[in-house]
Amino acid sequence: MTSIQTDPTEEAMSILISDESERISRIIEFLTYSGIDAKSVFDEESDIFQLAVPDSQYSKAASLLKIYMEQEPEEELPEEEPAEQAARIFVGSEEKYKENSSSAMSFLVVGALVIIVLILASLDILPLPITWGEQPIMFLVLCCISVAFLIIGAVSLKKANVYKAKMSEETTMETDIIKWFVDTYTGAQLDHTIEAEEGSIPKEEILCLKRLALIRDYLLREYPSLEENHADSLGETIYQKLYESKTA
Repeated sequence: MTSIQTDPTEEAMSILISDESERISRIIEFLTYSGIDAKSVFDEESDIFQLAVPDSQYSKAASLLKIYMEQEPEEELPEEEPAEQAARIFVGSEEKYKENSSSAMSFLVVGALVIIVLILASLDILPLPITWGEQPIMFLVLCCISVAFLIIGAVSLKKANVYKAKMSEETTMETDIIKWFVDTYTGAQLDHTIEAEEGSIPKEEILCLKRLALIRDYLLREYPSLEENHADSLGETIYQKLYESKTA
């Protein structure tokens, strides 16, 4: 977080993001609607525009920027953003189970096949020059590879079983959270809250982001132990139930 202060009488400001002028302007418009005193600063050394916000509003502005970025897929993110965005994507137990079980099967099958080939070659059933008597180094290397593959496969299979056990619990929890939210709030109530905070209903694209941010805040307030990326994932599902399902 880089701080700047052009006027000693004003609150210090920190650079939130650097980007092209047009995109910075759109982000400033969104943050301004959200009550952030954002402004554009031109860095002559790097010849690029920077978005600065007061230090006291930096955390809120950073959270709003994340939501804005996630809802703007057609725009390319700065170089450091893709890794950060990938880290924010929630991967549930079901996806982790599928990934680990698939990896486990692959490693176990390959490891077992290598061992079978070595055994058949040692028994002269397969005419391959990879026996201990003919190629001891290659034989030893293949043995090590097969054992390593079997160990990796066993570890992945163990992880897959752990995630499999969590799948039912996680699904039940998500169902309960979504049901609680839909039973507690309506789309009209959320829009009324946004209108009360903003003074009027924002434009459609900004309204969508404000709805998602409000849903996320309500989820984290009611379920403090919920991970932020999990709240984002649930928020999208809840948004569809509250708004898109009614217009379908």
